[in-house]
Amino acid sequence: MAIDLQFLAFFALLMTFVSLWIHKSPWLWLSFLTIAYILALQSGVAKPFSLVPVGTLLLIHVMLRRNLPESSKWILILSAILISLGLLFHWIPGFSNYWDATGHFWINFDTPFIGLFILALQLPLIRSSNEAFNLSFKVIPLTGLAIALLLFLGDYVGLIRWEFNWPPHFSLRLITTLFFIIIPQEAFFRGFIQREAFKWIGNSFKGHICSVLISSIAFTLCNVYWIAGLEPLGFIFLAGLIYGSLYQYTQAIESSISCSFAITFLHLALGLSI
Repeated sequence: MAIDLQFLAFFALLMTFVSLWIHKSPWLWLSFLTIAYILALQSGVAKPFSLVPVGTLLLIHVMLRRNLPESSKWILILSAILISLGLLFHWIPGFSNYWDATGHFWINFDTPFIGLFILALQLPLIRSSNEAFNLSFKVIPLTGLAIALLLFLGDYVGLIRWEFNWPPHFSLRLITTLFFIIIPQEAFFRGFIQREAFKWIGNSFKGHICSVLISSIAFTLCNVYWIAGLEPLGFIFLAGLIYGSLYQYTQAIESSISCSFAITFLHLALGLSI
């Protein structure tokens, strides 16, 4: 039986993310990433030119760890945002981007990089079961309230259609959505844009509110690329406020990831259509 190199490339990329929570060592996550990229190049998912934007993004996040002059820092931040948006919207060449995982479901190779290096180099991650347990006491009830609010408002304005259609390849969709969409996007919008906005504005009530608003607006504007209509975009903005508030309250990126994943799970499991 022929080996599916595309599958192996995406699996190695997935393991790159997983390794960050197992043992956050550059030797480990860079090893998985190197394997993923070699397989992606070999299978045609990525072309050699794609190493330029990805390598540049890696270098920027390495440099942002240093104590830099404010002007240099903001040049790097804006450069990282521009490259990340290019990857998010598939504007940057070098990727034969889509892996047709099931015949009906496509997965992107470029999008995960918008958050990978932020997680690996800039954000503190949960390191123990005790940390996860303590965080869950804050996240679970707040996530439950968020889900109830979103479902109520969505149903009230007629934005949600309760179709109860279990999607095909449910587990694959859930896993790939978590690792290749939710985690990278939360790292980028909350762990990078919101965090940098908060540091820029300052540790104050204004800083907390404005940083959440900035990340939520950015999150909503990016979804204009895929979603049309003011009501769905308003729903996206509200979700962004919830994810941003959770992150700002806990200062743990896992909180917004968990909330977004829970909402996505219900969206898929209940067959909700927006």
